[in-house]
Amino acid sequence: MKIRRQTLPVTALFAILALFAGFMMPTAQASPIADDGTGDQPVSTSAPSVNSPRSSTQELDPTGYWTEEKMQSAIPADELASEFYQTDTKPSSQQSKGVSLGEDLSHPVYPELPTVTRTRNTAVPSTAGKVFFTYKGKNYVCSGSAINGSTKNVVSTAGHCVHGGKGEGWHSNIAFAPGYYNGVSGYGLWNWKTAHTFKGWTDSSDFSRDQAFFTVYPRNGRSLVATVGGNGLSYNYGHNQTGVRIWGWPAEKPYHGTTPYYCDGNTRKRGFWSSDMVMPCGMTGGASGGPWLLTRINANLGYVYGVTSRRTTSGDKLLISTPFDNAVKDLFLGIK
Repeated sequence: MKIRRQTLPVTALFAILALFAGFMMPTAQASPIADDGTGDQPVSTSAPSVNSPRSSTQELDPTGYWTEEKMQSAIPADELASEFYQTDTKPSSQQSKGVSLGEDLSHPVYPELPTVTRTRNTAVPSTAGKVFFTYKGKNYVCSGSAINGSTKNVVSTAGHCVHGGKGEGWHSNIAFAPGYYNGVSGYGLWNWKTAHTFKGWTDSSDFSRDQAFFTVYPRNGRSLVATVGGNGLSYNYGHNQTGVRIWGWPAEKPYHGTTPYYCDGNTRKRGFWSSDMVMPCGMTGGASGGPWLLTRINANLGYVYGVTSRRTTSGDKLLISTPFDNAVKDLFLGIK
């Protein structure tokens, strides 16, 4: 008969050692444990006040900063974080708590009867557009989308489109150009009022927290959503989805940033330990911040459940995002 040697389980061995150590060492004073969810805490800033009237119908930009030339020469914001393109992300504390069934925080709405000039290309989404900003003396461009909410003046985009990340600061001259087509915004330029993102982005350049919102001032006495419509906001829907549409204004070769593009497809989780979701799409720099529409009520209006964060630069051409979760919901609800 073969005799098996009985071994002490490793866990039991550690328990005995820990008990023995308790007799040998004095008891330490208990201290509070730091909250590991600090990266999910919201941070915000406000735009400096300006004296120019914001109701002018004559000026493209009521602040007087943005001109058509500046917008057309703006640099894709991806260049600010190019070294992180391939970076994989780990789940934040909110995401690691487990994902519940998806929920819709707000719902898409059509614009009211417009009094502004529309773009001639009806395929261009009125709720999506280009996001312009200035950082360290240079002009940059991202993409973004109008979101229906209590203020009716909120734009979703990527965190790096409002703040430079770890060791850097907030951007200035942030503006939204919805329905941008061939160098012209069919609905004017909407200047920022406040910007909101996560401490995880501003303090650590954590791409699992590369999400942001900014509010804009009304134009001509009307809100952004009343003018262009607004997408709904969804969260906790998870990584693997079908029938997703991504909008963006890619500005690096072979694109020129003058017209919008979209990709339709299915998303998947990037890796077991990653908070990223990916979708095959060849859009380049300038598409950052563009909406990922989970469900659409028409070709261009639906529920945003993520925004483009970055892209792969080798292998399969993929756009990368992190699905909106409870922290994004709280960030949005905290906007006044």
